[in-house]
Amino acid sequence: MFELFKKHSGLTLYATIFIILYSTYCIPIDGRTTLGPIKFTLIVCNLLVLLIYSFKMSKALIIGTVYLLIQYLTASFHPESFRWSTLFFSAMLVYSYVAFYNLVFIERVFTINHFIKICKWIMMAFFVVCIIQQVLIIIGINNVPIINLYPLDRGIGCNSLCREPSTFGRFMLVFYYAYVKCQEYKRDEGPFTLRELFSGEHKWITIRFLWMMLTMGSGTAFVCLILFSLYFVRKYNWYYVIPTLCICYILIQNSGIESLDRATKAIDATTTLDNKTVQETDGSASVRITPVLNTINADYSKSETWLGYGIDAGIHNKANRTIFHDYGFIFYLVVLLLDFACAYKFWSIGTIFMFAGVGGGAGGNIQYTWALMMVMTCVRYFYENRYNPEIFETEQEKCEYDEHLIQ
Repeated sequence: MFELFKKHSGLTLYATIFIILYSTYCIPIDGRTTLGPIKFTLIVCNLLVLLIYSFKMSKALIIGTVYLLIQYLTASFHPESFRWSTLFFSAMLVYSYVAFYNLVFIERVFTINHFIKICKWIMMAFFVVCIIQQVLIIIGINNVPIINLYPLDRGIGCNSLCREPSTFGRFMLVFYYAYVKCQEYKRDEGPFTLRELFSGEHKWITIRFLWMMLTMGSGTAFVCLILFSLYFVRKYNWYYVIPTLCICYILIQNSGIESLDRATKAIDATTTLDNKTVQETDGSASVRITPVLNTINADYSKSETWLGYGIDAGIHNKANRTIFHDYGFIFYLVVLLLDFACAYKFWSIGTIFMFAGVGGGAGGNIQYTWALMMVMTCVRYFYENRYNPEIFETEQEKCEYDEHLIQ
């Protein structure tokens, strides 16, 4: 852990502490709300950093400002539901993201090795807390608030350093994906094979990741694993990898594992594109899936589809809400512009994670989705600078990298 902070100071130290605290939850302090005291303090600190140290023109600043202006404009069309507190909260989240983006892309606070260490340490911290919680559950203790342990009734399923198991699964997916992709950029030899991820320095990280995903008791975690398996599909192997994945999917459909069965049934129900079927299959999953299906079937001839129904309209009409119900399709286009201009590479698995609702993204006032987007922003930065020696930490690493390019 201390390697993260040694020989670092100023903005690098701040950004390191920020991403660690912003990606973890201390439920006794923050509660299960989207903005507890710790998260609120971090956002305020980020806004101060933006104003004092890094208020510079960037894609995130420009698009983020347009995002907020359109959000305000569309919300003002519905004065009966207009609420300044919601828009103020949205502005805090957006400009907090802008501050982090500027730290990464303009101030260049992270080297690739340092960011990899952050991913490894955060995953290790989640794993240690997960194991402690599971041991306590096994011996019959399921309510220890000081370590985020609350009764869940999911066997040994736990939430580790998150608010709930499903959020736990999302964070582990994104951090493990970030770890794998940055290691891939660092070695500059193409994607890893499954065998490589189970050997060398990656072995125990992969094993810990799988243990958490398979035992946390979350159907979302299994969906995350299914989506991550797409990482191994390539142009030269799709003809046997895809059939293999399909066979594995069929075999696990009746595994007897409740959370896994729930995940596969939800996926099958989604393919029907029928809201009623999804709701009957999994009421919890339908909360996330129904808006997507409604979006596909939306009436784009209506002005409300383009300009929205007003703040919290989706909450009051859950059966018919779309993914852009409150602020409209025009606002959603700006959301996608912010996502793809700053964080997600369009032709990537990260984009699939985002659209599947497990990889974060802009467009809502949910803090953890912005935190996941920040992690993906780092991945995007290292992708765009993968041939730039400045992403390496020491002169020796730069020399080794130059020799690698020559070879």
